[in-house]
Amino acid sequence: MKKKELLNIVDAKKRGEEKEKILLSFLNDELFIDFTNLKLLVDIVHKQSGYVLLTRLINKGYIVKHTIQLPTGKISIWGITQAGLQTLPISTTISPRPFEASKITFTSINHRLMIQRTRIYLQKKNWTNWKAGDSHQFKQDYKSIKCRPDAIVTSPKTVTFALEIELTLKTSLRYRTIIKSHIEAIEKKHWAHVIYVVNTNNDKAHLTRRLENIDYIPIGETRVPFSRYRNYISIFTIDEMQKLTHD
Repeated sequence: MKKKELLNIVDAKKRGEEKEKILLSFLNDELFIDFTNLKLLVDIVHKQSGYVLLTRLINKGYIVKHTIQLPTGKISIWGITQAGLQTLPISTTISPRPFEASKITFTSINHRLMIQRTRIYLQKKNWTNWKAGDSHQFKQDYKSIKCRPDAIVTSPKTVTFALEIELTLKTSLRYRTIIKSHIEAIEKKHWAHVIYVVNTNNDKAHLTRRLENIDYIPIGETRVPFSRYRNYISIFTIDEMQKLTHD
């Protein structure tokens, strides 16, 4: 075998191992992933190379495949096993657990996958310190927060943002309660701004209208006009998050 060919093989093996580590580290707290998010996470260009990566990890016993029937059709996801978790460094901030297919429902899977997509987009733009709102560490660090966001993350300019991933719109009354919780968190300097992420421009318009229908936020005994806090909130579509160039 020629030296150049040997080097190409060694290089390909190294890249494959790096992608394995990236995926397993991601699954350490995300538990599962679909193929669309996998391609974004490890920069898969050719579909076949993605399936080769997944098959290799399945054969090692590090991940398992599960298919879920959604109203829109079947979807395949891959989750981390206990053996996969044991390949990763022990964390002092999270208590990882293996993927359990029985705990995944079609009502929550799309929301989780969109949270993942948002996370991947931001991390590729050098946003850091991602912390999921349902994580044990978040609950420990922010015990006073009444309405936990889907996640918080820090921008390259070291500004902390709260993220709300909205697949189903809520009532204006419910948004008033949630935003009050955000305002209290902002005043305590837990984070500085809130980003709502929606699917489409139509969703963005409807959410904007819901927020416009909020006339005040109850702070203590005072009804503070919502307009005072509107600049703390931004709304982006998931496609806009991919192209986000500012914080």
